[in-house]
Amino acid sequence: MFKLHVIQAQFGDSLLLEFGTGKPQFILIDGGPGGVYDTSLRPELVRIIGDGGRLEALVISHIDIDHIQGAVDLLAELKSDKDNAKPLFLNIKEVWLNSFSAVIDDTGELIERMNSLYAIAGQAAMESTAAGIAVEGVKEGDRITRFCTMLDINMNPEANKGFFIADPGQTDVNFGNLKFIITGPTQANLDSLKKDWDKWLKEQEKKIANGTFEVQAMTDKSVPNLSSLTFLVAGEGKTILFTGDGRGDHLIQGLDMKGLLKDGKFHVDILKVAHHGSDRDTDRSFFDHITADTYVISANGKYDNPDYDTLTWIVEAAKAAERKVKLVVTNNTSSTQKLQVEYPPADWGYTIVFIADKAFSFEIDLAN
Repeated sequence: MFKLHVIQAQFGDSLLLEFGTGKPQFILIDGGPGGVYDTSLRPELVRIIGDGGRLEALVISHIDIDHIQGAVDLLAELKSDKDNAKPLFLNIKEVWLNSFSAVIDDTGELIERMNSLYAIAGQAAMESTAAGIAVEGVKEGDRITRFCTMLDINMNPEANKGFFIADPGQTDVNFGNLKFIITGPTQANLDSLKKDWDKWLKEQEKKIANGTFEVQAMTDKSVPNLSSLTFLVAGEGKTILFTGDGRGDHLIQGLDMKGLLKDGKFHVDILKVAHHGSDRDTDRSFFDHITADTYVISANGKYDNPDYDTLTWIVEAAKAAERKVKLVVTNNTSSTQKLQVEYPPADWGYTIVFIADKAFSFEIDLAN
């Protein structure tokens, strides 16, 4: 048994693995942004797993709000039920989370400086910038840690360093008939990210000192996306590559470090397209080298995701290699509509499907 349930997470990510050789087992990967837990994630957990069921693991790829908030809401409900002596509708064996303090800021210096910047700019002005989003994400990551302590849930029990990293010392993790191979982040990714945050903060602190400070967003090269936990899941002779919001070149580096590339290329059955199909994190070359039978994209048009260019890169790369592919997109957006007009599926050899109206997920059965 090996299924992937793509949950309606609007502009975020939330995916549920169903696996096992007997009774179904489940792993939830990300929880989507605010509002998703009540509208789609919780109903799907109850429908698919059943009331009183169990997650073998809750995996949070990184601390961005559009990935972590639904997980916070889930744990908050479980904590409330425990406090009120109510039966938990869901039990969680372990949580995977690379917290900001563990992987980037072990001294607490960066978050202290970010908080100072956040206070100076004012929450209203900062809330839409990457620095403001990062501060909120760090806070939610800390809440996850506290909830796990209060609920007696193990955090990162299989992580070699206390957090997950593509490192020779990090062994593969087995769940039933599935194997998880950690492909990112690498230590080089994390070291570079820490330098980027320090450089950006120094620039803003200098502007504050000179009286020239203006609220501005950081680029995708330096937000927490680069610390995304990425991994390959293998089982029943099938594979899924989970990419979080990782950058394309970093994803390839991680796969290479694990010895998974052959002539610079790698093929999987399902590729969860990074960063909701943003064209800022991959390019056409990535889709020539990392290929799949099915491409999953969770996006609803916010921030222009999925980008039209990303969709065309996938279709063009598949056509050039004479491969028939499927695109599973959670929502039909202006870019997916444009793709079907400019690149007719019948002519370009792809199919595209969306989560049905009034449905909360799309199921992909890899065992069939």
